[in-house]
Amino acid sequence: MKILILSQRFWPEHFRINIIVNILKKKHKVFVLTEKPNYPNKNIPKKYKKKFFYDEKYKSIKISRIPTITRGENNIKLFLNYLNFIFWSSIKIFRFSKKIDLIFIYATSPIFQAIAAIIFSKVYKIPSVLWVQDLWPDVIEDLNIVNNKYFISIINFFVKLIYKNVDHILVQSESYKKKISQNIKNKNIKVFLNPENSNFKKIKKINKYKNFNITYAGNLGKAQSINCLIDAVKKVRNEKFIINIFGDGSEKKKLISLIKKNKLENKIRYFNSLSFQNLKKYLQKSDAFILFLKKGKALSNTLPAKVQTYLSFGKPIIVSANGEAQNFVKKNKIGFYANAENSDELSKQIIKCIKCSLKDRHKIFNNSRNIFFNDIELNKWTKRLISHFTSITRNKI
Repeated sequence: MKILILSQRFWPEHFRINIIVNILKKKHKVFVLTEKPNYPNKNIPKKYKKKFFYDEKYKSIKISRIPTITRGENNIKLFLNYLNFIFWSSIKIFRFSKKIDLIFIYATSPIFQAIAAIIFSKVYKIPSVLWVQDLWPDVIEDLNIVNNKYFISIINFFVKLIYKNVDHILVQSESYKKKISQNIKNKNIKVFLNPENSNFKKIKKINKYKNFNITYAGNLGKAQSINCLIDAVKKVRNEKFIINIFGDGSEKKKLISLIKKNKLENKIRYFNSLSFQNLKKYLQKSDAFILFLKKGKALSNTLPAKVQTYLSFGKPIIVSANGEAQNFVKKNKIGFYANAENSDELSKQIIKCIKCSLKDRHKIFNNSRNIFFNDIELNKWTKRLISHFTSITRNKI
């Protein structure tokens, strides 16, 4: 099978699509249409500036990169980045006219990146599969990128058009399926949780004389409730724990500033983002993981991919979020949970996690393994995806 991946984000940026493509390319011919890397640091590496269009190979994967306007420091520059990708991808995609059996769209924001794939799909009668990672327009409302109700309604109209015109929709959470199904009738929507490799190792007893290590790894943007985290840690600063934060994003400077302002350097340590291979050793040494989201319609429906990464280590997850993320931890009994932006609840859950017995940690480990190998393990997940692709291309549906 010849598969075209359309994704604004791709290697060397750290996104889930990278590991999926690495599995797909073992038995299928995979092409990737993307932009030049500029996430999250907003700078394009020098080598990619040498050519207007930049083609390269990565692990036998043919990557076509289009001219790119970087994301910048404000919403105007971000909007231009989105428009630029739609324009150039709609042109560049036609170089694949005689090579493709199926188009797979990895739909992080903006969902409008799917436009190029839809046009191509209609012209050449090739099946299109959209994997929804961010719920539009809810996500841009939650993050205060757009507040005008009329503009939101226009965006919503075009989002529905995209859903109606792709052939198949995959979603990253049950909540996404319910939400999209309310607006798009007679569309077969399947849930494909974000996959991950196994990282399970035997649970060890916590050394009571050392700090309890809690780790956050991921984006530090407007979706993360930095204030809630700071307030919660202030309330329990006399307990023996430390939170290690690895990441980058628009709220990084705010986080560092609040740590200093509240004299929490001995409770929260910030590190720049690392490649997953380098980050992995820190995650293995951690005693627990943490997630802190703001309130919001999209954020309540989202199951962040980092939850699956955390799950793959079999250690307790502390979640400060509403909706899907909290329900996932609660339902599967894999950690501790508080409502979004409630620092009192979060501080209590941190204490509960620190005092969690070895017996309870083993229960969390076993629960994590069960859900992981049923729904998330990368090889099993990819076989399911390929089976879905095969049925689509065989039946041309």
